[in-house]
Amino acid sequence: MTNRDRASTLAPAAAQSLAVRPLRGEDIPDTAAVLARAMHDDPAYAFLFSDRQRRGAGLCALFAANLRLHLPYACTYVGRDASGRVRSTVTLRPPGGVDTSTIEMLRAGLLPFARSHGLGAVRRLLWLKSAYEAIEFQASRGRLHRLVHMMAVDPDWQGRGRGSALLGTVLALATGDGLPVYLTTHTELNVCFYRRAGFDVQCERTLAPPRSAPYPVWTMRMGSMA
Repeated sequence: MTNRDRASTLAPAAAQSLAVRPLRGEDIPDTAAVLARAMHDDPAYAFLFSDRQRRGAGLCALFAANLRLHLPYACTYVGRDASGRVRSTVTLRPPGGVDTSTIEMLRAGLLPFARSHGLGAVRRLLWLKSAYEAIEFQASRGRLHRLVHMMAVDPDWQGRGRGSALLGTVLALATGDGLPVYLTTHTELNVCFYRRAGFDVQCERTLAPPRSAPYPVWTMRMGSMA
């Protein structure tokens, strides 16, 4: 069974009940909140926002800015429940990526971020940006690819096949050209999830942020580099 075949068999019942559509501007606050809840204990974001009490608000603002940055590329999708509430999301960056230069980050909200969280948080954010860009470049060897940039399912909606259904739907919509798709993740549970979606582990490493606890990073790939 190929990776694509494996992805297409994911959670058919959940897929039938899932309302998936591209992100709209009015979805950004709710989508950012889903990401913030799901990523609250992720080690990369714990490094970025060391104050656990302030982390939720910081993540909401950060993800909202990131979603606005990606909105013109129509590469973010949301899954909604029967009431229309956003409960899951995935951003699949297109080949060539998006413009995430420091200037664009300033336009997207880096200055308000600095005012709210200080220059130390800005330095940590830029360190993370540089580290993950290097991991992505090393994995892809600079060749065209797609990247699962952000994915989250509301914590109280997890474990029901909805995340698998959303990811499978988005991959089927966007990956007809055969380009490889990459992602990074930080837990063995997520590695198992993405393996079921058709990804394979390419590399495992330990990332050591400055003055913070090291944590594992798995790089995963779907598709061939041939």
